[in-house]
Amino acid sequence: ATSARISADSPDGVLAGMVAEYSGNYEVDIASTYKPVGIFLNDAAGSPFENTPAVASGKVTVMRSMGSYETDIYETRDEADSADLAYAAGDLLYASGFGLLTNEDLSAKCPVVGRVSKAPTATDPWLGFDLYI
Repeated sequence: ATSARISADSPDGVLAGMVAEYSGNYEVDIASTYKPVGIFLNDAAGSPFENTPAVASGKVTVMRSMGSYETDIYETRDEADSADLAYAAGDLLYASGFGLLTNEDLSAKCPVVGRVSKAPTATDPWLGFDLYI
């Protein structure tokens, strides 16, 4: 799918800011079962300027419960890839099929995971949100 926020240079695996979901047996998946449980804190590959606990342990930190966060990865196109998405403070957020936050109404298959607290702009592309899950 097209994304203005994720490039070909992005590391493989989960990315910080993606929606974490249970796939069963306490294993976490990304938006395949639509049972969101939180937001990944770090990339699975780790950051080049710090140690790589995810690579060493096979575990990735998930932020859960209430909290206010920002992420620079989120859906910029709808699921049909037919229209650009625009975010505004107060918009409800869902997990897309790609594991990213979206304000496209996916309530038929995914519960609300948060609400936009700061809309991204061209000069500040970070999406601020309050996590509900």
